[in-house]
Amino acid sequence: YATATLYPPMITDVKNMPAQLGKTAILRCEAMAVPTASFEWYRDDRRPVESDNTLRIKNEKTRSLLLFTNVTDKHFGNYTCFASNRLGASNASMLLFRPGAVYGRGVAVNVGVSAGVGFWLCLSVSLLMKV
Repeated sequence: YATATLYPPMITDVKNMPAQLGKTAILRCEAMAVPTASFEWYRDDRRPVESDNTLRIKNEKTRSLLLFTNVTDKHFGNYTCFASNRLGASNASMLLFRPGAVYGRGVAVNVGVSAGVGFWLCLSVSLLMKV
């Protein structure tokens, strides 16, 4: 009779995701933990993400999904997944971004913090140009 080894959550799968306006998108957070982790999602400004008619949180045994049913401008940005059990917690951030808004032609980009900064920079510059 073997007893299970208990351990705090380790987030194993995090990917930045491109999203098209008006389409569906999914952010995934996978975490290994015993006992199983409970999940929470936060936005850039640390506000908890709550389900509404365009966004749903689906928690499964080892992962949590953020399901966007109709992507709008307000959805783009950085999301943090927080996985915890009684032994500890782990978190990871990922970006929901608009393809083409972040980088120029023919550049293979490893999307990370720099892409997020680039996206917001492009956004602010284009807003300034409209004035």
